Amino acid sequence: MEDKKYYHFKLEEINGEQEYSYDYLIEAASLSQAAEIAETYAGSFYNDKPEIIDGGYIFFDGTIAVEVASVIETTKEDFVQNMLREKTITA
Repeated sequence: MEDKKYYHFKLEEINGEQEYSYDYLIEAASLSQAAEIAETYAGSFYNDKPEIIDGGYIFFDGTIAVEVASVIETTKEDFVQNMLREKTITA
């Protein structure tokens, strides 16, 4: 049985003048498998058939662009710690 690894997948979206970034954890056997999963997810981010462009996908007649920004190997623990560090507001 092949050991699974974890990958931090960052997706970026441009929706009009707004830019958004999303972080996901992918469990996969290899970086190439994780990259395939990320691309599949990005291509189905909205329930609209995307147009494939260099570097990503566009939806709704070009009003929204989505791309895989990065897929890097990590651990569950490091991913959680990074998310907590990025998303925690302290007084």
